[in-house]
Amino acid sequence: KIMRKARLNQHHRVEREELSVREHMSEILRRLGGGDFVVFDALFDPALGPAGLVVSFLAMLELVKEKLVEVTQNDAFEPIYVKLADASTEHA
Repeated sequence: KIMRKARLNQHHRVEREELSVREHMSEILRRLGGGDFVVFDALFDPALGPAGLVVSFLAMLELVKEKLVEVTQNDAFEPIYVKLADASTEHA
C-alpha cells in the first residue's frame, strides 16, 4: 500500500517534442518526387506516433493549400491518391 501511494506522488517531467510542419512537407514532397500517384496512406509513417501523424496530416493540408500536390479519389470509400502538382495546372 505504501509503494502504491509513493508511485502516485512521483514527480513527472513532460518534455515538449519539436515537430516541424515544414520538415514534414519536405519529406512528403521527397516521397512524391517520382511524379507518379502515391496512395495517401503510404505518405504517413505510423512509427512517428500520434503527434507525428497529426503533423504529417497538417503538412499534407498545407501542400494542398499551396497547390503543390494534387489529390484524387475515383469513388467514395476508394483509396485516395496524391501526386506532385503539374506546373501547367499549378496556376489554373
